[in-house]
Amino acid sequence: MESGSIQQRLGFSKPFFLGIGGSGMSSLAHILADAGFEVSGYDGKKSQATENLEKKGVKIFSKLSDLGENIEYDSAIYSSAIRLDSHPIAIFFKQKGIRFFHRSEVLHLCFEHLTCIAVGGSHGKTTTTAMTSHILNDLGYSPSVMVGGDVSFLNGVGGRFSSGKIGVFESDESDGTFLNHKAQVRILTNIDEDHLDFYHTREKLLEAFSQFISSGTETVVLDSDDPGISDCLELIQDRSKIFGFTSSSEPNTKAAGFQNLVHYKIENKKLNFFLNGKEFEISSRFPGKHYLTNSLAGVLAAYSLGADPEKAAKSVSEYAGVKRRLEYIGNKDGVDIYDDYGHHPTEVQAVLSSIRELSGGRGKPVILFQPHRYTRTKNLFQDFAKSLDQVETVLLLPIYSAGEDPIPGVTSELIADKMRIRPKILSGNLSADLLTLKELLKPGDVFVSLGAGNVRDWGLELLKS
Repeated sequence: MESGSIQQRLGFSKPFFLGIGGSGMSSLAHILADAGFEVSGYDGKKSQATENLEKKGVKIFSKLSDLGENIEYDSAIYSSAIRLDSHPIAIFFKQKGIRFFHRSEVLHLCFEHLTCIAVGGSHGKTTTTAMTSHILNDLGYSPSVMVGGDVSFLNGVGGRFSSGKIGVFESDESDGTFLNHKAQVRILTNIDEDHLDFYHTREKLLEAFSQFISSGTETVVLDSDDPGISDCLELIQDRSKIFGFTSSSEPNTKAAGFQNLVHYKIENKKLNFFLNGKEFEISSRFPGKHYLTNSLAGVLAAYSLGADPEKAAKSVSEYAGVKRRLEYIGNKDGVDIYDDYGHHPTEVQAVLSSIRELSGGRGKPVILFQPHRYTRTKNLFQDFAKSLDQVETVLLLPIYSAGEDPIPGVTSELIADKMRIRPKILSGNLSADLLTLKELLKPGDVFVSLGAGNVRDWGLELLKS
C-alpha cells in the first residue's frame, strides 16, 4: 500500500514521539519517516539513534521549553516506559487536546496490510528478528522491518518501511501489548520468568504466551526443547500450526500433533538440520548455541513463506549482528571491549558462556554488570548471582531504574551478597569508575559492559581514555 493510505488508516500525519531515542521508538520513527509522515520527537539525551533520525529530517527536541506554544503535531506516540500522568510533555500535550497512541498500536496499523512475521520470547527477540529480516532481505523479499536494535543491513538503524509484501517485527511481551499484534507467522524463541512485575505469576505469563501462539496464526515456529515453551504447550489444544525444532532423538509427547518437527544437531560450532529428507548447514560468526538456534528459527520462518531453505541457511550464516548484542566495540591497550544488552539471568549466562569462547584463554573475562529495574533485581537477585558466578572478575554498577521508583533495601548489594566471590561495586561515577577499570584490566583480557541501561557508556569511555 502507498504511504498515503497508511496515514489515512492511522488518522494522523504529524506524530510526535515521547522518548524517540529509545530502541523500539526510534525504529518505529524510522518506519513512519520512510512512509512519508512528518515525524518529530523528544529525548533528553543526544545519541546515535537521535542523530540517525535527524539525518532523515526528523526534528528532535531536548527540552519542553523549545517546543513553543504553537503546536502543529496531531498525535503523540508513547511506550510503556513513559508515565503519561507525570511526563511534562505528555501533560502539556493533553492540555492541548492532542491524541495519544501506544507504539504497539501504531506498529500494528502500519503493518496490518502485510504478511507478517512476529518474533516473541523472553530472550533473543531482537537477534532473531534481525536474522529473519536479513534472510528475507537477502533473498529479495524487501521486507518492512521493526527491530529493537540497530541492524547493519539497515545502515545502522532498526526500522524500515519498504515496498515488499512482508513485514517482520519484534513483539514485546513486557507489557502485554504483544497480544494485540496480528501476524500470519510467529516465532517463539523461549519462555523464561521475566516481567513478573506485570504478569505477577508464571501461570499468567504462560497463559499470555499460549494466546500469542494461538491467535490468528498460520504457522508458529518454536524451540520445542525449551522448558518454558514445553510447559506452555500444555495449554495448547490445537498444535497443527506449530513448526517445531528439536535436538533430541527421544519422542516428545508435548510435540505431538505438530505441523512439522525439524531435528538438528550442533557439532564444531555449526548446526545441521533436516528438512524434507535433506540436510542443511548453518554456521555463525558469533559463539554460543543460542545464535545457532535463533538462526534456525529465522530460516524456518522464511521457509514457511516460500523461501528456499538452502539459500536461507546460507544467508543467515552471513548475518553481521545487531548493536548491543555481543557487539565488539574496539580494543584498548590489548583489551578487547564488548557490549551486550543482556539484563535477565538467562541472558547473562548465555553472554558469559560466549565470552569464554571469545577470550580463548588469552586473558581473563572482566564483566561490568548494571542491574536493570528494581523489581527485576528484587525478584531475580539470586539467579543473577548464580549467572555472574561463571567468571572470576565481576564489577557491579548501581541499579538502572528505567523509570521505576526505588524499592527500600533493593540495591546491587543483593546480588553481590549471594555471589561465590564477592564482586566490587562501583560508584556509578563514570570518571572514578574508569580509574578502577584501568587498574584492573591487562593486555589479553576481554571486557564486557552488560545491561539494558547506560552501562555501554563505561565501555565507550574506556575505549577513548
